[in-house]
Amino acid sequence: MSFAIPSLPELVERARRAFRTHLPGSDAWLWPNNIGPSAKVLGGLTHEVFGFADYIARQKFALTADGEHLDMHGAELGLARRPATPSQGQAVFTAPGPLTVDPGAILRRADGVQFRVAVGGTLAAAGTLTLDVASSATGKATVTLPGTELSPVSGVHGAAAIEVGATGIVGGADVEPDGDPYTTDLSTFRGRILFRKRNVPQGGAPADYVLWATEVAGVTGVFVERRWAGPGTVRVFPLMHDLFESGIPDPANVARVAEYIDTRAPAGAVVTVVAPQPRVIDVTIDGLVPATAAVQEAVVAELKSAFRRLGRVAGIDTLTPSMPYLAASATFSRSWIWQAAANASGEERHSIASPAGDIGLAAGEYPVLGAVTFT
Repeated sequence: MSFAIPSLPELVERARRAFRTHLPGSDAWLWPNNIGPSAKVLGGLTHEVFGFADYIARQKFALTADGEHLDMHGAELGLARRPATPSQGQAVFTAPGPLTVDPGAILRRADGVQFRVAVGGTLAAAGTLTLDVASSATGKATVTLPGTELSPVSGVHGAAAIEVGATGIVGGADVEPDGDPYTTDLSTFRGRILFRKRNVPQGGAPADYVLWATEVAGVTGVFVERRWAGPGTVRVFPLMHDLFESGIPDPANVARVAEYIDTRAPAGAVVTVVAPQPRVIDVTIDGLVPATAAVQEAVVAELKSAFRRLGRVAGIDTLTPSMPYLAASATFSRSWIWQAAANASGEERHSIASPAGDIGLAAGEYPVLGAVTFT
């Protein structure tokens, strides 16, 4: 049975009525007297107690607990909030003459974000020098696109043009967020806690691999394929939507997940951690009304959201309703594309010219939004 907390005016009214009942001849509605203010004080105190009781009730459950109490729910299960992480990558120095870069040299992005050189290097003459770097700060804001210009702050001796290498500086992630109440999003701490409560560890069940993989910073989703190469084999597909636009991690991040799972997987299990293969799906939208830039941007944003929300890695496993994270036979429905475009703010009408039908996925493939064309 639900309980509705009375409003403050209702509680004050109750107190006034109680005074009238238990103090014959008194009237809490007349002024001046001390009964009216007393009723307001009692009503306010009672309302505060009700509010605190409601707050405590929310903290009892991981479904609704606030941040610090959510940490305690996680601690009971041995789960810790994923910390913020720095970005790592390479910087390319192009020098017209001799160049020396000290270990620990500091480079700076235009907005002030700094990167530290891991191991120094030298050039005896004009040439190119590529060195590993890591951000001094942590968080998603430290992720840097390939080709971004950097300037030296310290430790660089000699003239050089400096830019981020071809693979970018990646891997930076913010502190794991709480997540909305009742969420099932595994990129949030609440989502991981609820998944752990609903999937008790079983020493190598598919859900265990999801739990292990999502303990690695940056992982936002996981698909698991059992017996993909015979009995005892398991293939794990991590996704990292917050670090990579497609959600598909690079080899360095796949290696991080593989190393962590190797410390958790049961003896005898043959575990392979791989990035899914992108199945790029180009979308052509015909007759968008109104065909303004704002509506087109809204359509693209909705399409990206739909691909992240509805996309799944295909595989040879058998899909079970209770285990939606299994890599089984999968199709990306054309109707999802249509619906996503229809959900865009300001959209009045449109038609989908391409794709012409549902897109079947081969084992190991993951749907990725390609070019969006408006005609």
